[in-house]
Amino acid sequence: MAEVTIDNLTKEYGSIVATNDISIDIDDGELVVLVGPSGCGKTTTLRSIAGLETPTSGSIHFGDTDVTDRAPQDRDISMVFQDLALYPHMTAAENVAFPLHADGQQPETTVRESVEEVARATNCEEFLDKKVVDLSGGQRQRVALARALVRKPEVFLMDEPFSDLDELLKRQLRAEVVRIQKDLGITMVHVTHDQEEAMTMGDRLVVMNDGEIAQMGDPDTVFNEPARLFVATFIGSPQINRFDCRIAGDRTLTDGELELELPADAADVLDGATGEAVTLCIRPQHLSWADERPADSLAVPVSVNVIEKIGTEDIVRCRTAGGTEITGVVPAGALSFGQEGYLVFDPSQLHLFDGHDENAPRLN
Repeated sequence: MAEVTIDNLTKEYGSIVATNDISIDIDDGELVVLVGPSGCGKTTTLRSIAGLETPTSGSIHFGDTDVTDRAPQDRDISMVFQDLALYPHMTAAENVAFPLHADGQQPETTVRESVEEVARATNCEEFLDKKVVDLSGGQRQRVALARALVRKPEVFLMDEPFSDLDELLKRQLRAEVVRIQKDLGITMVHVTHDQEEAMTMGDRLVVMNDGEIAQMGDPDTVFNEPARLFVATFIGSPQINRFDCRIAGDRTLTDGELELELPADAADVLDGATGEAVTLCIRPQHLSWADERPADSLAVPVSVNVIEKIGTEDIVRCRTAGGTEITGVVPAGALSFGQEGYLVFDPSQLHLFDGHDENAPRLN
């Protein structure tokens, strides 16, 4: 396996800038997830690593080797795509062995041993002799993983391979891929638009937007300390609550309806704002319910508008008298439709951003 270094990568299609000055250092054996909305540049970045796109400028290294201008077949990579690209007339074993046969440099006994080894790692042993057309979606996914792994590439690339699977199978295969990656020490770059998938799989996330990197970091850092307003609103489910405010005092914000009195230490934070516009965000998990307004706390009067039951917890969509919607998470069955009370903000979990633009930087 190898380290991957992407240095100032830019890819332009005429006047369209798909990726702009992307730099990422991927450690040997690290699983890095490129995540973002459609059109953010994540797949273009992956295709550039694979050699399927030629950068307009910048460089890509595998270890000490500059592969920027190398063809895909000369980069020692393997890829798994959304459509899997398996040969339906072949058995699972024949599909897995295909890259080794195409290489033509290994004896049949070595090929067979390699296929059996990777089949054990990917739990494909039971259906190696079946034709691909007779396999389930999950089994086909395992065969595609095995085929990509059998060559023991320096870099393993995955482009939204779980998109067409049902939710239960997605969760199972995510866990399997992470297990295989850790067991074999694979250097892996995974692309997805699914922020939950990114959070559960990645050692490190690269959150992209409009062809640029919005933030890089481990999942906990990206979730708890979003560097930009875009990251705060994109990462996390249910989506973070957002209040587009203006500074109305030393530590008071208003969004036109609500007046939000911040903790005492927030005054210094607001001093760092470049103007009056400040966005306050708080995740639904960091709101609690109170029937009466607690003293000396940041609390907003609301009524419960929608309850979404998700098992041990309920997602409650609440509304203020002026129509502002706020989402909270409470224990299952704790609240009922139409119930009135207060959503209480955890003061240690406030996120403040300098402005209302999606690129607004974090203040605290």
